Amino acid sequence: MRIFTLSAALSLSAFSLTTAAHDHHHGHHGHHDGTDYSAQFVEAKTTTQVRAEQCWVRLLPEHVPSAGYFVLHNDGDQAMNLLAAISPSYDDVMLHETIEQDGMAKMVMAEKMEIPAKGTLEFKPGGLHAMFEKPVAKLQVGDRMQVELLFDHAQKISMDCKVNPANARQFE
Repeated sequence: MRIFTLSAALSLSAFSLTTAAHDHHHGHHGHHDGTDYSAQFVEAKTTTQVRAEQCWVRLLPEHVPSAGYFVLHNDGDQAMNLLAAISPSYDDVMLHETIEQDGMAKMVMAEKMEIPAKGTLEFKPGGLHAMFEKPVAKLQVGDRMQVELLFDHAQKISMDCKVNPANARQFE
């Protein structure tokens, strides 16, 4: 895995944040092994077992990937695994996790995204997050954007996400 450091020019409160971004796979939607899930998204049925809330996206300039956060609830009796994400607003959507390595925060492809039965999985700053690259729609703060999540067993959900400013720290 090749990791490079990307100095973010944003000031998140009073400090600068240095992160690293994993090389992405063009046209591959959200999985660490480069699998293209396009056909599975088309075939998947909407599930009522998993629901999302508090979906928001931190909008960054076009040349910098934007990050998305949300909370997933599994109301079912079986664990569900999140496989991939897509959005009509971006060509590439990847699911990442921030880890600390050698005293630095780094982003890597998320290895396991299981929502336990009757449990939750939270995507939040400093942890799991969706990375949105290559915008195809001109989004502005206050807009809403759609994101679909694909789970195992050919199931999916759609989320309506609020576009927040670059300095946002939580769902507003």
